[in-house]
Amino acid sequence: MHQINVHLVNAFTERGKGGNPAGVVLNADGLTDEQKQAIAREVGFSETAFVSSASDADFAVSFFTPTAEVDFCGHAI
Repeated sequence: MHQINVHLVNAFTERGKGGNPAGVVLNADGLTDEQKQAIAREVGFSETAFVSSASDADFAVSFFTPTAEVDFCGHAI
């Protein structure tokens, strides 16, 4: 697998530290669900968001915890 950049987003904080951390992977097109799950497990945050292009919207987002895909994660958006 090629190098994947995971951005740390600290939600619900004004100074960038503390808050509720989430991982965000941009340009996740081409990653399988298994690869997304492995990345989320390695990152270890409560949720990691994967942003991909979509044919019927501006973009698509999928969310993974270290153990499973979840329907939504507000603090990772």
